[in-house]
Formats: sequence, structure tokens, C-alpha cells
Amino acid sequence: MENYSVSEIDESFNTRMLPILESSPIYAGGLSLYFDKSPDIFHIPHLKYTSGRHLGFFRGTELKGFASLGYYKAWVGGKEEEVFTFYNFYITPEARGNHLASMAMQDFFKHAQARANFGIALSIKGNHPVESYVGQQICDGSPPSRILDEWVVKSILISFPIKNKTNYTIRNARIDDIPVIVALLNKEHRQRDFGLCFSEDDFQSNLNKRGLVIEDYYVAMNWKGEVKGVCLAWDASSFRKTRVLLYSPGFYPLLLAYKAMAQVFKMAAFPAKGESFSELTTTDYAVEDRDRVIMHALLSEIYYRHHNGKYHFMNFGSCSSDKLLSAAVGFWHKEIVSNILFTSFDTKRFNTQANLPYIDIAFL
Repeated sequence: MENYSVSEIDESFNTRMLPILESSPIYAGGLSLYFDKSPDIFHIPHLKYTSGRHLGFFRGTELKGFASLGYYKAWVGGKEEEVFTFYNFYITPEARGNHLASMAMQDFFKHAQARANFGIALSIKGNHPVESYVGQQICDGSPPSRILDEWVVKSILISFPIKNKTNYTIRNARIDDIPVIVALLNKEHRQRDFGLCFSEDDFQSNLNKRGLVIEDYYVAMNWKGEVKGVCLAWDASSFRKTRVLLYSPGFYPLLLAYKAMAQVFKMAAFPAKGESFSELTTTDYAVEDRDRVIMHALLSEIYYRHHNGKYHFMNFGSCSSDKLLSAAVGFWHKEIVSNILFTSFDTKRFNTQANLPYIDIAFL
């Protein structure tokens, strides 16, 4: 093992961290991609987490990787809990295989044990180095771990026109909708493990913090004009972009088919190598009685409103055990499947059955 060290880092390392992110691409469906979080890799933790810890992996004074831990309030088993999550785990190719993961985990678990019982992480399915740690003793004092569920992101290609053909009317939300929006979101998230906590008092300030307006939310109304569903459509490209590094030959037929379709429909031109996809993220969704028809109505209207040649994809995600995923039926989409990894210092609750675990895909 080479002489590596692990120590805490802060935002002054931002410009040194971004190239490391680019050096750690993922491979999916014939594409080599990376999640570009420039210009400020710390913007997401400011939006998502109440506090956290960032570690750098050093060879001498040279930064060779980094990892992050964040805390946030969430529902677990119907109770509001502080939860920790691991994210931003990136190491340059030449530094891998030096037990840096176990060094970081030892620090993180020691830090987390004092304030939270439950932790989660997300890893693309088939990431064998990460999967090899599941169920293993990663380091001294590490709690047990297991795969809780799969997280499925349906990347809906904005291609041929699709309209809302349900009996629900969709419109942009208004300020006076906030009470019913919060009520719907709280009902949805309280029944989900790691669901988020919403309140009327914080709703407007959270909009401002994220650079959103109330009209970015869409509401579904029944024939009586009653709001029965809500969904946020968010262009998060100011702080997270999916950038293309390489198209493999196996992707060329799909690329040619897309270019042919783009001659007929209003479709954004596929990005060249080095450019990013334009994506719309649907999140903060809730529908009465978890009705798939209402969810489909919301997705259809958001899709139709953004069928203007600007966006490539509209992303919608949930756990594989969620029936609401079928709301995407009828859209042309690809699935990206990840494992939801779970750990807990509470041994009595470690093996409890998970209930619709939730991940906010805006902050992946």
C-alpha cells in the first residue's frame, strides 16, 4: 500500500475536487457519463443536508479522491429521525485499491454514531467493488449493512407528443395551494422510509433557497376542482449535469434512430462528446391514495408542456417495490437501477421490513 492519508477538507478544495469527479465516469447503456457538479460541488450539500463532513484522500499533498457524509431529517418507521447518507465517493484510477474506503468509513461511522441511528447510500447496480462491501465488516466498529431495495430512475425520452388524456386537470400551482400541497406531501412521505419532512412554515423559504417558484409545482384537480396530486418539475442543471464523455459503437444505432425522429418531432439534438444532456427532474410528488392515474396525468402534462425541443429527458424515480412506477407506462424510457444500501447502529431495527424507501433524485 502506498503512503496515503485521509483528512477533513472544506470548500477551499472545490476546484481540486471537480477534475477527480470527471476522472470517475460511469458506463450505462453504451454511454460513458459523469455527473458534472460544477461550478460548486458543495452546492448540493447546502441544499440537501443540515450538516456533514467531507474527507480527502491524499498522497503527500496531492488530492487523489474524496467522500462525503451528510445529515438530514427523514421519516423512518413513521418517526422523524436524523439520518446520515454517504455520497460523492470518488477516487482517481491510480489511487484505487489502497483501502481508502475502509479508512473513510471508520472516520464516518465514528462521526455518525454520536447523532444518527440510520444511514443509506446509493450505488448503481453492478458496481461490484461497492457491492462487495455489503454485509461485510468494513472497518472496526462498522454497523451491519444490507441492500434495502432497488431504486429505479425512469429516464423518459421527450420525443413524440403525449397529452394528458385522464379525467384530471393539471395546472401550475399557486401560493394558495401551499397548504394542500404540504398536506399531500406529508401524507406521502410519512408512510415512506427516508421520506422527507415538509411544513407550511418552511415551504416558501425552501423554494427561495432552491431558486424555484411556486409555479414549478404542478397540481392535479378532479372534476370538482379539488387538488388530488402534486409534482415538482425541476431543471437542476445549474448545479448538476449529466455530461457525455464517450458514445460506444453499440450506441450508434440508437443515435441514428434518434436523429431520424428529431427530423419529425420537436426533439433536442443529442449532445456531442463533452456536452451535457438537458434534463427535467420530477420530484416532490404525491397523489391521493397513491393513485397511478393521477401520477400519470401529472407526468403527461409536464411532458407535454416541455415538448419544445429544449429537453432530452424527464426523470422520474422510486423504489422498485412502488406501484407508482407504472405511471411511466406509455412513455419511451430507459431505466437506471441502483441499490439502496442501508446500515444502522440500532440492531433491533436493522432487519425490519423497509416500506417504500425514498431517494430525492434532484440531489444525486
